[in-house]
Amino acid sequence: MACMMTSRRKQGTPNQTKPSEHTGGAKLSRKVLRRVDAVLRKADGDHRNSLYEHEVYDILGHIGLAAPKYVFAASPDQIDEALLRRFNHDLVLKVVSPSIAHKQQLGGVKTVRNSDPLYIRFVLEQMRNEVLSHFNSADSPEIRGFLIEEYIPHTQALGYEVLLGFKADPAFGPVLNLSKGGDDAEFFARHYEPANLSLAPLTRNEALKMIAALKIRYKFEAIGHPEYLVYLADAARKLSLLAYHYSFIADPQPEFIITALDVNPFVFARDHRFVAVDGFAEFHTFQCERYPASRINTHHLDGFFDPQGIAVIGVSVNPEKHSIGRNIAQQLHDMGRRDIFLVNPKGGCLRLDSVDYPLYPSLEALPHPVDLAVYAAPARLAPEIIRTMNDRIKKALILIPGIPSEVDYAAYTRLLDAAVPPRLRVIGPNCMGVFHAPGPESQGLNTLFIEEERLDLEFSDAGNTVMLTQSGAFSVTAIDKLQRSRVFKAIVSFGNKYDVDIPDLIAYFSKKSGVEVISLYIEGLDPGEGRRFFELVQHLTQPVIVYKSGKTDAGARITASHTASMSGSYDVFRAACRQAGVLLVEHIEDHYDAVRIFSLLSRKRPAGNRVAGVVNAGFESAVSADELACLTPAGLSSATVEALRRLDSAGLVDTRSSFLDITPMADDHMYGEFVRRVLADENVDCVFVSVIPHTGALKTLPENCREPGSLANRLIALGKSSPKPMVVSVNAGRYYQDFVNILAENGLPVYTDIRSAIRSLDRFAAFHLGRSSQRRRPHRC
Repeated sequence: MACMMTSRRKQGTPNQTKPSEHTGGAKLSRKVLRRVDAVLRKADGDHRNSLYEHEVYDILGHIGLAAPKYVFAASPDQIDEALLRRFNHDLVLKVVSPSIAHKQQLGGVKTVRNSDPLYIRFVLEQMRNEVLSHFNSADSPEIRGFLIEEYIPHTQALGYEVLLGFKADPAFGPVLNLSKGGDDAEFFARHYEPANLSLAPLTRNEALKMIAALKIRYKFEAIGHPEYLVYLADAARKLSLLAYHYSFIADPQPEFIITALDVNPFVFARDHRFVAVDGFAEFHTFQCERYPASRINTHHLDGFFDPQGIAVIGVSVNPEKHSIGRNIAQQLHDMGRRDIFLVNPKGGCLRLDSVDYPLYPSLEALPHPVDLAVYAAPARLAPEIIRTMNDRIKKALILIPGIPSEVDYAAYTRLLDAAVPPRLRVIGPNCMGVFHAPGPESQGLNTLFIEEERLDLEFSDAGNTVMLTQSGAFSVTAIDKLQRSRVFKAIVSFGNKYDVDIPDLIAYFSKKSGVEVISLYIEGLDPGEGRRFFELVQHLTQPVIVYKSGKTDAGARITASHTASMSGSYDVFRAACRQAGVLLVEHIEDHYDAVRIFSLLSRKRPAGNRVAGVVNAGFESAVSADELACLTPAGLSSATVEALRRLDSAGLVDTRSSFLDITPMADDHMYGEFVRRVLADENVDCVFVSVIPHTGALKTLPENCREPGSLANRLIALGKSSPKPMVVSVNAGRYYQDFVNILAENGLPVYTDIRSAIRSLDRFAAFHLGRSSQRRRPHRC
């Protein structure tokens, strides 16, 4: 089957991921796929979109997983001695109905002794009557027959029953689900331990790694059956391959999509087999319009970040009237751009500082075509104006305005589809657009339309971070939080993602020189977008730091109404990030903190997880020890201890400690020397410094904090000269902001409290040591 989306939304160069890369080089054979197709076709021919339990057993058998021996009987009358001789002492009897999902709750499952046929027929008739007694005659379900299957002896103790299956997530595709099985599986996952999720398909090593992370492994090892973990991994891998082949990410595209398949439970039988004893599946035929083509499109994205000529549409010259377009024109002018062309149907002239810019009445009136248009006029007029861009705007369009609440977004996008010229790329609508710092690759660009006196966006040649955000307000907040550190090379507020989406932007910036960190704020993912994100980021060299809103049902509803996109399951998103090596932070402040350390220490790597600290308040030593997770206190060398003892002229410091409290008596020289000695210790991999700046022994006041020999300048010099990561905490108010600023402006990650500093350093070390463990032996972080 071969059909592709024809929408302009994803035209361009396809993602070059091959099927063998999706599946880790392993695929189900054509013979197996033909057999599974036959099961699905039979059910589809019966006008069903769900499978009977025995049909799930058949599919499991085709992919090499064990299920009970069974016989389907359309009527109790088919039960005879020859049939019963196929089974041992005990039987499980089940009703078969296309409309009953929970048979056991209705009395539709019985375990009986294998006796004479008359007794079994009697039990089946009683089961039918009991099930039907729960319904009115008008809505009585159809019972198609009965399943007679072998009883699998097993214990119901924790770990012996496992729920294993998969579902089709609209953003990410097939997701494998592994958790405790049995009747209380949902209750257990909600209140005790959440289900383990992984994106399919899995290689054998990935499946083994997932299973090895389960806490139940301790029980299996204790009872002498570590092979149970291998059974679980094998079943997970085979189900993941089935999930892949019958999903919208499969290549070639399948005839059917299996939207959900659950086995609850798989059991470890008393004879040590791993057997499915229940099964449920839903499917439908593949329909092209439901699924986007799996493409990443970076074509013409340079038009947003290094355009040759910019048209700003919707510029007002009336100073009494608020004008986003005028603000954007001012921002571009302030960046030194003189290739800007302002559009207003009334014409006129706008003076920016000492430069007069004519206002062109239409795009047709521009003296020549330009690469980029920034649309800042009313949203309702956009389609009409966009139709005129065909030969005037060559590459890119930023749609600033939001969509009025009374306008149906789907209908609005259809108007855009009819208006946007082929190959013209679009960011927005409902966005603030783009900031790109000037440099060798770009003249610089700023459409973030907040005046400079309200938002001071500082940048430097050392800026190495790209922030991609679905919310314009988030970009404003992040700029304020990280202002003095000047880490941003580019910021993209992309809004509703009519065209350009998250994978497009990541793919573009990941190949740009000088981009060392990618920061993301996400509210929702479109169909298929999550899968493209997942397949892309796991191969990047840059750290990807993500905060996603919409974790709760209420949050998902709010973000959907804000961005006109559906929020996927946060649990699935978390699993995708974990599997791909993305740093997902759970709190918004942690996002700012993580960006700060990963950006400023991008060239430094911890060799291990041993940490030492220098503080001048004892309570901060205790607090920092409580916050360690990956990091562990370093044992200082005897040479360092002796050198510190000589520095401690007053004899107040416990120099044997990893976290050195040098007391408020320490002056700038002593403080700096303690930090220098600790950084130089071969037993130390990273360092934190915490300063309570109120003591009179330190030069931390506005009038002396920048003096030569001050603590700030000593820490700056040490940070630049040492290859080891170092963070600083300054626990003080606004009076000491100059002291904080000089540290931040010179590349040190500075935090307002010791907890944030330690957590950030711990997260930084865990990320890089985890990455290095993939290339070497596993690190215990």
